[in-house]
Amino acid sequence: MLGIRNRRLHLFGAALLSFLAMAASATAAEELTRPEYKERVEPICKTNVLANKRIFKGAKGEVKAGKLKPASTHFFRAATAFAKTISQLEAVPRPLADEAKLSKWFAALRTEKAIIEKIGRALKAEDKRKAESYSVDLNRNSNLANNAVLGFDFDYCRIDPSRFG
Repeated sequence: MLGIRNRRLHLFGAALLSFLAMAASATAAEELTRPEYKERVEPICKTNVLANKRIFKGAKGEVKAGKLKPASTHFFRAATAFAKTISQLEAVPRPLADEAKLSKWFAALRTEKAIIEKIGRALKAEDKRKAESYSVDLNRNSNLANNAVLGFDFDYCRIDPSRFG
């Protein structure tokens, strides 16, 4: 009886060690480098950039023509698309060494989305001056976001307002 118990204990111990080794290797496999992280997130950002080009098409002309309410819809649609992008980006495993930088970046991205919504609300209320003020805030926040991840050498994940008109 003692032999069977020892054998079961030995098998359980071996199974436990095997499981722990697999878990450790899975964690090591998910530890990304900056280039690997960039490779994973750039396609997500590219999709958002291309969507924003379509979303913002005609927005500048509407604002110049004084059609502020119709222009607001562009900003609401962009904020919704950006929220989806942020969620997709947050799902990507991050390099542990860059966790603080990326946390700062994600905070700036969430602020970016909130400011885009504020611009939309100001345009909907036909308050062009307020929308322009938020636009200045948006540019300032874009710089903060970009500076947080400067070392990643992003292309599409770098916020470049000139891409949208």
